[in-house]
Amino acid sequence: MRIFQNFKRLFKVIIFLGFLSVLLLMADCKKEQAKKENKAGGYSIGVLLAYDSPSSLEVFEAIKQQLEDYQKKSGQKLNIIVEKAHGQVPLLSGQAARLASSCKLLVPISTPALQAAMINTTNVPIVFASVANPYLVRAGRTAVDHEARVTGVCSTAPIRQVIELVRRILPQAKKIGTIWTPSEINSEYYLRIMEEAGGELGLEIISQPISGAQDIVQAVQHLVREKIDAFFPVSDNTINANFDLVVQLSEESNLPLFSAFTLGAEFGALASMGFDYKNLGTRTAELIIRIIKGESPARIPFQYIDRIRFYLNEEQARKLGIKFPPELIKRADGLIKRSQPVNNMVGQGVRRRL
Repeated sequence: MRIFQNFKRLFKVIIFLGFLSVLLLMADCKKEQAKKENKAGGYSIGVLLAYDSPSSLEVFEAIKQQLEDYQKKSGQKLNIIVEKAHGQVPLLSGQAARLASSCKLLVPISTPALQAAMINTTNVPIVFASVANPYLVRAGRTAVDHEARVTGVCSTAPIRQVIELVRRILPQAKKIGTIWTPSEINSEYYLRIMEEAGGELGLEIISQPISGAQDIVQAVQHLVREKIDAFFPVSDNTINANFDLVVQLSEESNLPLFSAFTLGAEFGALASMGFDYKNLGTRTAELIIRIIKGESPARIPFQYIDRIRFYLNEEQARKLGIKFPPELIKRADGLIKRSQPVNNMVGQGVRRRL
């Protein structure tokens, strides 16, 4: 009887080990099949661009360059599929779903793009870029406690530092005018920071909401009537995508223009402070490559950009009769001798004329 019981236990162990071996073999086969598919058809990456702003395009170009370099070194074929909403946010939902059906990884660039990717897809890994505060769209609770399939690089614009810059360059200023886009959750977030910083430095923030590019002219005209001393538009996607109009209106109204959009001074702002967009794109690509190699997004904490660039526009200072403090000139990463049109830069990368 005891021999029979022992044989029965042994039989169960053999069955269990056999079942486990089959599972392991199936997992290995899937991995091998995935490798063959990657070599044959390539690993497809879907990029979701909400806006054609210079900042978004520069981030995308940096991501693309890093992935092309990885492809050459590794021999692994990568297919980059791009969907652009051209500022029409409602289109993002369908675009995200379409990319998810044919891609193994999604790269939403901007907060609206991340939000669309999270809502309209379920299983595809997501690596975001150019997102001020991913927690606002429930991508996570902390940098390490986040949605299992989501990771990326956070880039909160240096709003407070720019307000301090206004105070340093224009010590007599009392009113700062701004425009912002209520439909963009990141824009409201930036406005709150601006109002808090302004209050701490004794500056009144006068804000005008816009729903799109068509409202910018009227909003700026209203701010001019309020007799503002400086113009500091919120650095959101809608405003950055129409920065040429912002510059034009500032010059026509003789307003000192400040920007938390890194390229702002190059395009005509008196001073700008912001991220190194190439660095942002490079770091995003590094996360993408880690996932391509098999790492789970759940194990990758959100990253934060801390490399800030600061530029002064000497041409605008001359036009406005403003003299920069010598210590600011020494601190600046570059002095812009001559502004250039925004349209000359879109899609061409950054070629600063310092």
